[in-house]
Amino acid sequence: MARPNIRASRKGQALVEAALSILVFLCMLLGILDFGLYLYFQQSLVERTRAAARYAVLDPTQTAKIKNMAIYNSPTTDLNSKPLLSGLTSNMISITTADLGTPEGRVSVTISNYPINFVTPGLSGSYTSRPVVVTYPSEAAW
Repeated sequence: MARPNIRASRKGQALVEAALSILVFLCMLLGILDFGLYLYFQQSLVERTRAAARYAVLDPTQTAKIKNMAIYNSPTTDLNSKPLLSGLTSNMISITTADLGTPEGRVSVTISNYPINFVTPGLSGSYTSRPVVVTYPSEAAW
């Protein structure tokens, strides 16, 4: 009686195991990529909000210049200006003030509804980031 060849009966096993392992590895890699992109965009939004809030502390009435500071890192823009963060528009930025002209005066700059796109299967799509709010005491004359 001839014995069956063990190697011949396991011919496709390595291929199936490799395919499943690569699938899991790629999903994990894409998840790490998405998490890193989310952290990058969130930190970039925080920095843009801080820059605008620092500018707003001096003169909170110049809302257009404050928004330009958040978008372009400059209070004035020209036709060649490009946003530092693609997709960031002035509609996403809001400026609120409280008790201006007093020692308790505050200026808040908020960036909200910034779209972040994920590529991981099951999560792919466009999501909006959490609102970023920075508040500083106003240095406007009181």
